[in-house]
Amino acid sequence: MVEHMRSYIHDADIITPNLTEAAFLLDEPYRQDVGEREVRDWILRLSDMGPGTIIVTSAPEPTSKKRTSVLAYDRTDGRFWKVACDYIPANYPGTGDAFAIVVVGSILQGDSLPIALDRAVQCVSIAIRATFGHTHPAREGFLLERVLDTLKEPVVVSSYELME
Repeated sequence: MVEHMRSYIHDADIITPNLTEAAFLLDEPYRQDVGEREVRDWILRLSDMGPGTIIVTSAPEPTSKKRTSVLAYDRTDGRFWKVACDYIPANYPGTGDAFAIVVVGSILQGDSLPIALDRAVQCVSIAIRATFGHTHPAREGFLLERVLDTLKEPVVVSSYELME
């Protein structure tokens, strides 16, 4: 199955694995204490497999256990981007798919990669928070429909940073 997934990567323009999936695709052991420099190394290795844009979600944030990061790389200009977000102790199926859809939709609408990352992180974070506050069964996914209107709004406060 892994080889099958790797064959698809070759043809992709954008991939959005979470940290576990990135480790799996690279035959690396999954560790929760992986450092930011190592994740960037993994991203470059994934880019070598074909895609020009790699976005890894759920990366540990080195400054706080209460935060995670989304790290992204655009091979066209060789820049790395980062968006940190608060960790919410909940797991809902479909969050990675929703994140990927918002990123791709934003890029197709003309947003830059960092703005698309911001938009996706904000949308999914708000949806998780909206769901977490309800007694909604986690196995049924998160309440994305409660926050879809936020996608129409411009990103006025961005939290992305260019990584050196």
